[in-house]
Amino acid sequence: MSSGKRKLAILGGEPAVTIKNPEQWIRPVEEEKKAVCELIDSGFLSGSGSGPPKEFEEKFREFIGAKYCLTVDHGSTALASAFYAVGVGPGDEFITPTAGYIGSYEGALHLGARPVFCEVDSKTLLIDPKDAEKRITERTRAINIIHMNGRVCDMDAFMSIGKKYGIAIVEDAAHAHGSEWDGKKVGNVGDIACFSMQGTTPDGKPTAAGEGGIVTTNSRELYERQLIYCHLHRAGITGELTIPEYRGLDSEVLGRKWRAHPLAIAIAGVSLRSLEYRNQRRIENQKEIFDVLRELPGLEPVHTYPKSKPAGFYGGLKLLYNSEELGGLPARKFAEAVQAEGASISGPGVGHLEHLRTIFTRGFDLWGHGRGPLGGEFCGLPPFKPYKRGDFPVSESLVDKVFTLPAYIDPKEGFLEQYIEAFRKVCENYEALL
Repeated sequence: MSSGKRKLAILGGEPAVTIKNPEQWIRPVEEEKKAVCELIDSGFLSGSGSGPPKEFEEKFREFIGAKYCLTVDHGSTALASAFYAVGVGPGDEFITPTAGYIGSYEGALHLGARPVFCEVDSKTLLIDPKDAEKRITERTRAINIIHMNGRVCDMDAFMSIGKKYGIAIVEDAAHAHGSEWDGKKVGNVGDIACFSMQGTTPDGKPTAAGEGGIVTTNSRELYERQLIYCHLHRAGITGELTIPEYRGLDSEVLGRKWRAHPLAIAIAGVSLRSLEYRNQRRIENQKEIFDVLRELPGLEPVHTYPKSKPAGFYGGLKLLYNSEELGGLPARKFAEAVQAEGASISGPGVGHLEHLRTIFTRGFDLWGHGRGPLGGEFCGLPPFKPYKRGDFPVSESLVDKVFTLPAYIDPKEGFLEQYIEAFRKVCENYEALL
């Protein structure tokens, strides 16, 4: 019987999906335990620049193809160290998408720089290079691009913008371990890229460690600036410093210690071993789902740039919704109908709109005593002008137009067909919901 003649589950019909707990890929917990216990037994519970932490940096560096790789304790501190490395400081501005994440740029904010928000593209949901370029001023020091959910931003456009204006491109690649641009891994294309290792495999970041971060770059100067900023007592650090103004520093460098915990690195090493397999399976399963969904009314898989190869799992797969093609059916009601069919879908939503956070709609006295980039005049910056709803119409319009679907690795046989059928059934019977 065709989908068009079947009663929707939300109205009392039988659900399309009958296969429960579809994901068969199993996290290698025993391998993680072994790796952690080896460190505990050996007493290697602190340090960087040698042993397992150094070995992991080398393996990840080789995987990405970059010249330099440094691990830190979180993805947000990876980004903070990158902003320091490119020279962001008090009185500067940096550009970041409003449909983004505060952890992407908080490091620059706390260095005394002011965020300047910009739009995302309505089809890719990634930072819009044309809108970002319009917001560049003489104070712009960096553009913070976010490869959201492993989808790659327009690297050609942003590297061209960076070169044209002499500003750095700081990549948030927290979700993009293994993503590619024009055949090269993210982290080996731009100025400096930062990865997160939050969570556990497979639902956490693509290479998961519980908590942790990684930075890759092809610039020796940026690598050494990170070293002095946050790797206090790294083994052999004074020998790694080749830039004259850093050579006189001792092993405590600038005093900050953001080193990754060795136990986290051990878990990350296990996760890295299966990354390419998981990424490839995600691509294959996504294609099977999206090839059908793009033919259904009201649904449009998020667009990707021709030169990009998305990867990763965090944040799932994004699906654009056009209610007009389904008689004006509200997005939330559509999602409820699909869920009733037994298919996992969340939303609608596009994440947090950063310009509508309280600190940006009111301003904020960051350091007290009237100091900081979100208040009055500061280090040459004019008084902060608060943002308001309506300032970013493209990004704000996406709030009711984006669904999130799971990214599957090894689903049970027949599950994807049932999953797809749930969407087809709702699309073909939407009038019963009006």
